[in-house]
Amino acid sequence: MLKIKTFLLIILIYLLAFLSLKLNINLFYPYYLIKDLVLFPVSAISKDVNVNNKMLDGINQELKSEIEELKKLNNLSSTLTDFNSLSAVVIERNKMYWFNSIVINKGSSSGIKKDMAVISSDGLIGKINKVSKTTSEVKLLTTNDKNEKISVMIKTSDDTIYGIMNGYQDNYLEITSVNKNINVDNNSLVYTSGMGGIFPSGILIGKVAMVKEDKYNVSKLILVEPSSSFNNLKFVKVLIKD
Repeated sequence: MLKIKTFLLIILIYLLAFLSLKLNINLFYPYYLIKDLVLFPVSAISKDVNVNNKMLDGINQELKSEIEELKKLNNLSSTLTDFNSLSAVVIERNKMYWFNSIVINKGSSSGIKKDMAVISSDGLIGKINKVSKTTSEVKLLTTNDKNEKISVMIKTSDDTIYGIMNGYQDNYLEITSVNKNINVDNNSLVYTSGMGGIFPSGILIGKVAMVKEDKYNVSKLILVEPSSSFNNLKFVKVLIKD
């Protein structure tokens, strides 16, 4: 009797399968529905864990990047032995004038004064322009203010060449007042000269990307690729003379 029941059950299953294919319907739908309802929480948790893991990976990568930047910043400032340095965080930036200035979270109560030099982990970025008690505005090297001039020196393979940095255009800082008969090599490093009394000597600014004649054909126009990334400034240091 049991064998007959088993045989009939098998026949019934085959008939259901045949009808399902023939009629193009899924007679086993309730089974799959129950299965999906049972397994859905497990699937959802698995997907959520994967998303959270990706988010954590992104956060960890960002933290590692910031730690490396702070390490570089501390190492750079330690080479400027005649100056103390004060760490600060960028807290504000005008989206309409992105390359003109930034605001940092330190002011006169921390000893900051107008015209102090400001550096990032990769070199000079600007100087203090305005000071309040708890914040300061930093005028960047990339400002469109043509009145800002910085005395710089270019270290070539043969010599040290002096010039005036004045202007920023098409992602390059511009150096003028260099004799047109002087040879300037591409990739030569550019530093502050220390002349003028604002910026210490020897702070890296960038490297020579292109050299051409100025529009009057009386001197060279030197285009400099900045060493600092002005798009992504987070941490800076203000140099305070001993």
